[in-house]
Amino acid sequence: MPGKSYYKILNLKEGASKAEIKKSYRTLVKKYHPDVSKDPDAHEKYLAVNEAYEALLDPKPRRKTNNAQNQRHSKNQKWNAYKEQSRKRAAERAAEKAKEIQRFYKSLRTGWRRGWIKINVALSLIICGFVIADQFSDLNHRLIKITGYDNLSGEQAISTSEGDFTLQQTHSIIRSKKYLILFETKYLKQTVYVCYNHDGEYKYHRVLFSPRGPSFYWGFPIVLFVSLLPILFCLFARKNNGWFVFLHYATLIITTPWIIYFVFEHPEMIQALIV
Repeated sequence: MPGKSYYKILNLKEGASKAEIKKSYRTLVKKYHPDVSKDPDAHEKYLAVNEAYEALLDPKPRRKTNNAQNQRHSKNQKWNAYKEQSRKRAAERAAEKAKEIQRFYKSLRTGWRRGWIKINVALSLIICGFVIADQFSDLNHRLIKITGYDNLSGEQAISTSEGDFTLQQTHSIIRSKKYLILFETKYLKQTVYVCYNHDGEYKYHRVLFSPRGPSFYWGFPIVLFVSLLPILFCLFARKNNGWFVFLHYATLIITTPWIIYFVFEHPEMIQALIV
């Protein structure tokens, strides 16, 4: 409050002496004391008289108080400004992180990664088609010549004119045979059985390994499941979340080597499609 107002509150002229200030103060305090005065505004006037008296007799402490208040106000302003800046920076970082995540998801759904998935899906459909067709088609069979035996009671390996076959069971009876009937699938040429006639009865032995490698005929559900992974991924992994990322990389890591191996092992699939 300006000095002139303080003098006015005490009913004094500007520049009044300390004695005059004290005298006027004592008079007004008695007049406006809440316990004495009947004036409805006595309390406010009493406080104003005290404030004016303190300000005029000792203005330095008042200025110190005002300076302290100003400093506290300034610190509060700085603190509030700092908090506001921190909130803005945090919001900017969160927005940038969200954009980065969206860019990452977009990179998985477009470009060469998406093309890779599409190739996997196309080849998986071809493999599934041939595997299912093999399961429901009649087996082809032909006669092959036995050329020797290896580890008869151990690995059950038989050497033939087409290469070595490993059977699931022992085959000591085959020692007296010169030929076997080889059963294989119609499309992928997966070796399934070898058969021979013994005393008028046909004996069938399941083939575990053939010159073409392990037989997938018996692992039909596993082959089908692995081959269907890219298709299932494209059908169901539509939301951008952790599961989408996991299934995306799992699909590529698991199915890509498998598909490459299967296509190179069975070029007849591509040949059949071209023809």
